[in-house]
Amino acid sequence: MKFLNNRMFSVIFGAFTIVLIVYSAHPQELLAGFSIGEITPEIGMEIPGGFNKNISTGIHDPLEINVIAIKFNETFYAFASFDALVLPNDLVGEIRKGVSESFPIPSNHIILSATHTHSGGPVADIFMSERNEKYCTKLKSASLDAILTALKNLKPISLAVNSSEVNGIAFNRRFYMKDGTVETHPGKMNPNIIAPAGPVDPQLLSLYFIGNEQLPYGAIVNYSLHTTVIGGNKFSADYIYYLRKFLRERWGQNLSVVFLNGACGDVTQVNNLSPESTEFGEGWAIKIGETLALKVYEGFLWREPIEQPVIKSSSTVLDINYRDFNSSPDSPHSGLGSDQSKIFAREKELLKKIISVSPTVKVELSAIRIGNIAIITNPTEMFCRLGLDIKKSSPARYTILAELTNGYTGYCPTPEAFVEGGYEIQLARSSCMEENSALKILKASRQLLSEIFR
Repeated sequence: MKFLNNRMFSVIFGAFTIVLIVYSAHPQELLAGFSIGEITPEIGMEIPGGFNKNISTGIHDPLEINVIAIKFNETFYAFASFDALVLPNDLVGEIRKGVSESFPIPSNHIILSATHTHSGGPVADIFMSERNEKYCTKLKSASLDAILTALKNLKPISLAVNSSEVNGIAFNRRFYMKDGTVETHPGKMNPNIIAPAGPVDPQLLSLYFIGNEQLPYGAIVNYSLHTTVIGGNKFSADYIYYLRKFLRERWGQNLSVVFLNGACGDVTQVNNLSPESTEFGEGWAIKIGETLALKVYEGFLWREPIEQPVIKSSSTVLDINYRDFNSSPDSPHSGLGSDQSKIFAREKELLKKIISVSPTVKVELSAIRIGNIAIITNPTEMFCRLGLDIKKSSPARYTILAELTNGYTGYCPTPEAFVEGGYEIQLARSSCMEENSALKILKASRQLLSEIFR
């Protein structure tokens, strides 16, 4: 019996020792760095986001880059959001290359996302707007400074998360009509509207990076809503400016807010089923920005700590075919874009030149796990229903979907949208992927999420 007791003691002690060794080896100090860069263009430069040229006459509020860098288990990541309509692939590549040449971080660990403000600087050739190389040089230089500053100034932090819902500020802009068609922005209170042709995603996800003073140094905020509120001819970060302003007044002016816009390719602030006529301009931007900010602030009070987070990542690049030119109409018969046939005809000719150089669309997808949170990115303007499908099938407890990230490849509509019609499926440089591209992107996104949670 004494032999058995000694043996049992040895087994138990050995197992306990192994547990201690495994546990003591597991905890890793999480470090994070934060920075804010300024990318406001010169007055007189173009503002992309509409069909025609829009020459700026002033600055409504400054445009920014907000960066949060992470170090965990000797591995670095950097998340940066840009107050920009989109981020072209070549610009993303140049920024990543510049950072990786100056700091030991893999380029695919650098996540660059556009907030999609339609009052940003001239970074891309879209419709009649033209890219300004002088501005792109400024943006690239500011990006390198901001990202490297965050990576080189790391400090211990803790993490917390909150998920809430914000309703009443986002609406689907595509509608089933009485004539059997689908229209994008058919007009407020149009008597021929039957019902919205797609959903919205009310989830607001906030990831807080908390310092020793138990206040955030920074936050990643995720919500799905087009950034089209301010309008006019002055540069602006749109409603995101007011979201940041509200939070900085409470948590400090150096607060870095990385805003990752969700799947909002068909989501707008305009409620076409309401007679309300003031859903544009500064007042409405304040309403939306501060409504979101209040939820982010409240969420911090009710935050859920993330203990000893596991951080993993995976990425892939898909080759997507271009759409068949013969299957696309010249312009929508009504609604948004219906009076732009000449512009769409010009877009087809420009697109032919692009295809002659690059026969497929390169679509980079990235997945990052932070504890029980997943961040899954794509470079498209993704329809909301597709984003909801990815989130619903994710193994993570919370899933942040970030569109217009690490490049720009145009609209990603649902497959049925190509039969239904509407603005978003009109062939252009901003909408050119094959009709089943969404299915390929969804499948690859699910595979990446499965991999990082395996």
